[in-house]
Amino acid sequence: MSTIRIAEFQSVTQLLEGLLTKEERACVLIPSFNQWPFSTAAWVDIAAVLYEGGSLVFHAPWAQLTPLADVGRTTEKWANTLLGTHDADQGGVRALKACGIPARQFLAPQVRNSPIEAITLPETLTRAAVRALTYRGSPMGKAMLQVTPERDTPMSEAFIWPRAWVEASARSYAFVYDNVRAAIEDHNITAVVIYNGRFLHDQAARAAAMDANVPVIYYDASGTETDYEVTDHDIHDWSALQHRMLQMYANWPVAERVTLGSKWFDDRIKHADPHNQRFVEAQSSGDTPDKPEGELWVVYFSSSGDEIIELDIDWSEYFGSQRQALSILADQVRQLPNHRLIVRSHPHKRHKPPLDVAEWLQDVQDADPDLHIPPESPVDSYALMRQADVVVTYGSTSGVEAAYAGKPVIVMGPSAYDELGCATRVRTEQELNSALLAPHAGNQDGALAYGLMAVRRGVHFAHVRVIDDGVNRTYQLAGVQIDQAAERSRHLSHAVRTRRLARLINR
Repeated sequence: MSTIRIAEFQSVTQLLEGLLTKEERACVLIPSFNQWPFSTAAWVDIAAVLYEGGSLVFHAPWAQLTPLADVGRTTEKWANTLLGTHDADQGGVRALKACGIPARQFLAPQVRNSPIEAITLPETLTRAAVRALTYRGSPMGKAMLQVTPERDTPMSEAFIWPRAWVEASARSYAFVYDNVRAAIEDHNITAVVIYNGRFLHDQAARAAAMDANVPVIYYDASGTETDYEVTDHDIHDWSALQHRMLQMYANWPVAERVTLGSKWFDDRIKHADPHNQRFVEAQSSGDTPDKPEGELWVVYFSSSGDEIIELDIDWSEYFGSQRQALSILADQVRQLPNHRLIVRSHPHKRHKPPLDVAEWLQDVQDADPDLHIPPESPVDSYALMRQADVVVTYGSTSGVEAAYAGKPVIVMGPSAYDELGCATRVRTEQELNSALLAPHAGNQDGALAYGLMAVRRGVHFAHVRVIDDGVNRTYQLAGVQIDQAAERSRHLSHAVRTRRLARLINR
């Protein structure tokens, strides 16, 4: 009789023991730069597990101290004090102190003269120029590009980044790098645990640890039915992630893995997945364009370019760019009898910077497909997949969703499913031509492995208690609440930060 599994990993303790040696768990630093309750609850739970296991755990809850506000900074300390409230990270500190962790292990920044290395900016601040910036040998510029000055900041090379904002962003990166590096050296840190690894300050902490030859562990959002995940691989190491998917699927009870993996896809097809609502809210379930009899449709689902542009990969393996990939695909489809190219622009484009949208629409116009379905179209992407004879993507999740639907899928860009056996990755024009001439559906088990991980990736809390009343979701440890500050403090903090940011951008 098989054992029922409730998460990818059975316990946080076993997971951490598998990721770090006993020596590496001896003295752990956990810096935090956001105030989201779910991520705070995760590092609090990890800290409690390490502390229980005998580790010396140091914390750097610096969300409100960085020179430039992190993406996840929700309030300012002065606003909380003025209005008599506290934020999630403050609740996390109180909870861990209640568990017995001494106050001296909650660290204040020690480097007052940061940046300790001069930062020189180029005269013209294009995206490429910003990307090239380094600090103490670390890739500062790449980290800076993960946090934009404004929501409408484009990824276009034609955009010139505001100098004052770039200066502030560089100082903030340096502040975190210098202080994390100092904490590592002052306290003989043997491992560093950070959130996600994507955003500006987390990347700075990661770089400081790696430059000090200290192992880095990442915690992040989990599957839809688990609490958080912990891993030792970079969040964008999609090959490592796919290896986990296949291993997880192979070790899961057969009947349950099919049910769970299918549920994730079926909920998205029915527009019932709350995490996908932003993409399908403008779509009408079942709405499709007319498909003339005898036509073979090659349907291209575009990727959201800003999510992949800064990946540290060899773009020559992926036709150079999404624009070039689409152009090559269009040329090949035109040479095939009875084939038509349908381009479905990513619905997320409705929320993207106008310049980026304009450039993408020009790319589509240059490719000259037989039909373009724009971002705001009510056409149902999932119904369109079922109409397709072949689905092509540049790494969009639509590819693995089409594979679940039994469609032949061709991947031309970086993805988190091209090693699962459910899609065909092509690297050359010849490979693309062969895949179009002889399309075949991949192994559906590969798609189900993706769905299973989307549902049960990660672990459940070891010590933190989840309180969900159907409206709000909060967390608790040792009787201490870990939740958001009062709404009035969040609004006041946001208003003040918005004015400060406007001054930086317009200076």
